[in-house]
Amino acid sequence: MGVAFVAHCLLNQNSKTDGGASCPGVYSPAVDMLRSRGWRIEQMPCPELAFTGLNRFWGVREQYDTIAHRRHCRRIADAVATAIALRVEQGEEVVLIGVEGSPSMGVCITSSDATYGGRPTWPAGAPELAEGEGIYVEELRQALQARGIPLPRMMGVTTPLPDHDPEAERRALAALLDS
Repeated sequence: MGVAFVAHCLLNQNSKTDGGASCPGVYSPAVDMLRSRGWRIEQMPCPELAFTGLNRFWGVREQYDTIAHRRHCRRIADAVATAIALRVEQGEEVVLIGVEGSPSMGVCITSSDATYGGRPTWPAGAPELAEGEGIYVEELRQALQARGIPLPRMMGVTTPLPDHDPEAERRALAALLDS
């Protein structure tokens, strides 16, 4: 069928910050659907884990949006863009699956709070989520554009979001894979 480039933490929830995992290992709903539809899975590196390590605090986009972290994301994105370009040149279908709310892997929703500095304790209704791509997704988009490769169809799983609807996520993933 094709190949799905998947956020690292969906295949290894243990790589998330303390309290961030939604299950003890692989995020099964996404992986099960990919496998049942015949998609191959390629794990994208986790920019945050590789940059700050396993014992890191939860952070927002503004904390990660530094010259050093962007350079780090760009290196990772260049490698993944090369792999995606190869798959596209071979005529394979490619999709990308990120994680909504992530400062790095957010596809449509990232985390954002310009005044934040530490573990999140936002008051009810505080705008810790914002529309926009994560830093890594931005860098991957640019790396693909530089190669003349169209951006693959993509979506972010919504598990980290407060209004996560498992059935809506399943339908969105099925639509992404079947289109």
